[in-house]
Amino acid sequence: MILDIILLCIIIFCGFLYYRQDSIIKKQVDYINTLENAILKNIQSITRVHNKMKDIDSKGGFESDDEVGQIFHEIKAQIEELENEINNG
Repeated sequence: MILDIILLCIIIFCGFLYYRQDSIIKKQVDYINTLENAILKNIQSITRVHNKMKDIDSKGGFESDDEVGQIFHEIKAQIEELENEINNG
């Protein structure tokens, strides 16, 4: 009789621990999914900006100008470096 009560208490306690861990894991998975979606949006934004820069300078007008071309090349290089970090990381 006493052994049955002890076993019942252990089973109830294990059930409580399982429920608690399950709810914590679900919250962590939701948080990870939120972060993943934010990262994907950032990657899409960077890619979109890079493609727009290519479209804007499709004729090479910015690249050929001295001062504007230098700034254009720096911005383009930074975006390409960021894309490489994202794709390789």
